[in-house]
Parts: sequence; structure tokens; C-alpha cells
Amino acid sequence: PRQSGDSRLVCSALESFRLYPNLFARIAAGFQVMLAKNTFLALLAAVGSLAQNAAYSQCGGQGWTGSETCVSGYTCQAQNQYYSQCLPSGQGERPIVVQTASSAYSIVGVTTKKTTAASPTSTQGSSNGGGGGGGGGGGVSYKASFTQYGAGDTFGSPNCNTNTAACFFYTQPGFSAAVSQNLYGAGPGDGKGPACGTCWRLTIQTDSSGRRLSNAGNSIVVKVNNLCPAQGNPLCSQNGLSGTNQYGANVNFDTCIDSGASAALFQNSGVGLGLGTATQVDCSQWSGTVRS
Repeated sequence: PRQSGDSRLVCSALESFRLYPNLFARIAAGFQVMLAKNTFLALLAAVGSLAQNAAYSQCGGQGWTGSETCVSGYTCQAQNQYYSQCLPSGQGERPIVVQTASSAYSIVGVTTKKTTAASPTSTQGSSNGGGGGGGGGGGVSYKASFTQYGAGDTFGSPNCNTNTAACFFYTQPGFSAAVSQNLYGAGPGDGKGPACGTCWRLTIQTDSSGRRLSNAGNSIVVKVNNLCPAQGNPLCSQNGLSGTNQYGANVNFDTCIDSGASAALFQNSGVGLGLGTATQVDCSQWSGTVRS
């Protein structure tokens, strides 16, 4: 019987498959590879898009296992050995190492939401020795960020537990910290500020993204012995104690690594900075010895 055009085409195709099986096998394999490659690239692009970190969120640091890329317009910039953050690409790297009244000093950290609070009180004289003020405690509380500095950080900071600090004393034993200039009460080169020797209970709650830490609620009491200057340090350049820095915090406490404060506060939380509260307390709650 006479075959139709479609039938002849089918027969011809079948004959070609019979005569050239290897050729068609290679063609089929090529299509499979191309399909798999396109699928992989599409999946990779989708994962890459999902893995981009949001503006001002964490993107790296010691122990970080997440993505190190940021959304468009932001780059991942190191803040300290434990923390890198997605910051606007155009603003450039902010200064990491600055000068206090007497020594090199590194500032790192994040902050919490704005609160309005009265200025803290302090009294002159201290049963703890040369620490200046701090015998009293007004109980004032601030939203705060907690960071760390000192020997062993990635920026080559010196030992923070020495009498070259802005308050001209150190603690051994005992936890110490530097505070933002608005709380310290004096600028670089002005010597001791009103906050020198005051004592504060730092209570950590969350990481920089607001996630509750494994050691949430952990607290330590520190004695202030150093200044975080406003100039060159946006984290410490709040306009008064009711003002906030770029992240919304009223104050910043930079805990001294060499005094043991940072290890005691952060513990095994896996972060090098945290958010919480700072409450002024009577220095009878602080354990340690002031040395000059």
C-alpha cells in the first residue's frame, strides 16, 4: 500500500536510528548535559540570591558559616575578628583603630533601639582605690551594644588593661570597659570624665540581628576606665544620652579583653558583640581591685 508523507518520515527516522545508533546516543547525551547545566546554573543563581545578607546584617567573622555576600549596594566589611557587617558600598571602610587620650584603641560593634534616659549620677571617691568616682549608683539604664577590644584582636590593639587608659587606672582582678563619649563625659585629651570609676551591670540578650543568644540574660558588672571617642567612631558619637548612633543605641560599652570582661560577657555564645542593657549600679556590686 502507498505510504503517506508522515509515514515515510517516521520510517526514515527509524531507519536513521538503526543505522546510526551511536550518533543519536551522543546527541541525546549532549541534550542531557545541557539541560543539567542550565538547571544547575538556574539553581545556583536562585541560591545565591537567597543567600545574600540584608543591609546592616552580619556577613562574616570567626565561626560564621553563612553567606558572605550582601544585597546590591552593600559590601561585607570587617568590624572585628568576630563580626563583619553589610555596609553601604559608597561609605568606604570606617576607621577601626583610633587614638584615645593616651593609647591606640579599636572600636567595633552594633547597637539596639533608641531609648530616652536621664543622665547617670556618680559620686567622687571610691572604696576601690584610684578609680575615681563610682561609689554611687543612680540605677539609670540604657539600651546598649557590647563589643570588645584589647590584645589579641585582629587589629593589633594593645593591652587594654593598663594605666594608659583614659581614666589612668586598670583593674586586676576585675572587669573593665571603655564607654562612648556621651557617657564618659569628656573628650580625648581631657583626662578623667565623670564616668571614670562608675560601675555598670551589662546584660546581654541578642546578637546583631536580634536573635536570642544561647546565653541570653547573662550579666557582668564592669568598671569604666576608658573612653571611646566620638570623632572617627560613629558608634560612639551620639548627641547626648538621649541621642542614638547610626544603629539606634544610646551608649556603647567596649569590654576589655585583657580584664576578662569580654569572655565573661559573651561566653560561648559564638558572637563577639551583642545587644542588651547597661544599668548603673553601686560599685559594691563590682568585684576587683583598682590599680594605677
